[in-house]
Amino acid sequence: MNYTEADLQSVQDAITKLQNGERVVQVSHDSHTVKYADVDMDELLRLRNQIKSAVKVAGQNHKRRIQIISNKGVV
Repeated sequence: MNYTEADLQSVQDAITKLQNGERVVQVSHDSHTVKYADVDMDELLRLRNQIKSAVKVAGQNHKRRIQIISNKGVV
């Protein structure tokens, strides 16, 4: 799967919310209830590291090379 910087930011936001105790596990509206899967910190950290390495590898394809050439007798 191709990850983006936005994916990395989403996971980082989820980690921050989990650390602050702001996670939502269940949402109820009228008679409908939606339950989300419980996530622990280790899973989020593994996912963050996986996305970081994928984004880093994708960003390595575009390296800039600088070459200085002089013909004025400078050694």
